[in-house]
Amino acid sequence: MPNERVIEIPWALMQLPQSGLILDVGSCETRYLDCIVQVDRFLHCLDMNDCSSDIPTEATFFRQNLIGNNLARHAYDAVLVLSTIEHVGLSHYGGTPMDNGDELALAEVYHLLKPSGRAIFTVPAGYSKVTSWYRQYSPQDLQRLFAGWKTEITYWGYDDNQYVEIAEDTVETFDYRYAGSGGAGAVAGVVAFPDF
Repeated sequence: MPNERVIEIPWALMQLPQSGLILDVGSCETRYLDCIVQVDRFLHCLDMNDCSSDIPTEATFFRQNLIGNNLARHAYDAVLVLSTIEHVGLSHYGGTPMDNGDELALAEVYHLLKPSGRAIFTVPAGYSKVTSWYRQYSPQDLQRLFAGWKTEITYWGYDDNQYVEIAEDTVETFDYRYAGSGGAGAVAGVVAFPDF
């Protein structure tokens, strides 16, 4: 069974500007970084683990946490946060547990973006819940989380065969799939623009 990567990665890459400085957050174990580097597009990678040997040679790697990073403020044309923010601050990953880790992470992204920039997120969607290792967001959760941003949100749900676009009012009928290869029952793609 496919997981949400089959829909979220192509969608997210299509949201990137064709030129500028891009920051990828949570870069370790990703498979799409080579697609970002282009003649007029430059890549910075951020992860708390050291995977510097796995990123494209043209990219710059920063081994840091998103929360409390020392990257240049308002420098990025886009910040890419795929399947990452839902884990920030949860105990499973060995960091300091923070109930509002996703809110703190989003505030950091806000300060990294240029006023004309965009942030691109994907998260598990469904009925609202928090486990030891991920958050699952309802549409209302996303509205609260992204208050103060201009957003465009797309939802996809797994229909026992593939991910298909779904209406917002059906999102809360989905839940994370643990059987087979697992994966989000539904996923949200969020393009967010800072409201400076």
